Amino acid sequence: MKRELKPEEHEEIVRAIAAGDRVKATSLYLSATEGDLTTAQNFIKTLIVEKQAAQSQQPAKEGG
Repeated sequence: MKRELKPEEHEEIVRAIAAGDRVKATSLYLSATEGDLTTAQNFIKTLIVEKQAAQSQQPAKEGG
């Protein structure tokens, strides 16, 4: 049965993504939620896209 991530588990996954380790992030998600691989990959992909979007907006905020 799939369960929700605890905040500390979410942060650990975010740190793995920031370090560029998608495999570790996926593994952490799977271990924490007991979900399926497709859901884990989609979750990781979403976090990466959000991170990239946030980074692309940083220069605009500083300049304005």
